[in-house]
Amino acid sequence: MNRARIQELIEQRMAQRKGLYQVTLEDATHFTLNGHPYILKENYRGAFDGERLADRFSPLLTKYDYIVGDWGYDQLRLKGFYAHTKSSAEDQSITCIKDYLMEECNFGCPYFIIQNLEVIQPKKSRRSRMRRRGRTEINEEKRGLKEPIINHHRNREIHRVKGKGNHSKMVVRKRRDS
Repeated sequence: MNRARIQELIEQRMAQRKGLYQVTLEDATHFTLNGHPYILKENYRGAFDGERLADRFSPLLTKYDYIVGDWGYDQLRLKGFYAHTKSSAEDQSITCIKDYLMEECNFGCPYFIIQNLEVIQPKKSRRSRMRRRGRTEINEEKRGLKEPIINHHRNREIHRVKGKGNHSKMVVRKRRDS
């Protein structure tokens, strides 16, 4: 891929994201982003720009208590941090914001810190819960297949059959008309 094609794809992606999120300023420090309230805690060198924040925002950031936005090479970069009360990785704690600004950001770059007032916790998937449990518990929960499960879909049958070891697989076969 050449640079022109890459730049074209970047511009296309930016056009798709445009208008996805809206920032509504309530006063100098309070604003809402798609209805979720935030507080502007720090605005170093006037870095906060609601319109550019809305263009770069991702729903993944709603799980963090604090979001730091820093500018480098005319690009806004966003990173989330948890409050003290959250059990999280050391480098994602609010106490590490100053370290992040000193080590990861350009020297003297404009930045802002916003606080999320309505943190949305992501739902835990079944797979992540199973990873946390020990392997012995998982093995105890496994059940063998008693009979193949047959689902009819138009002129096909889907069979669940026993594979190698404890694995099962789905086999799609054309239905025989009787």
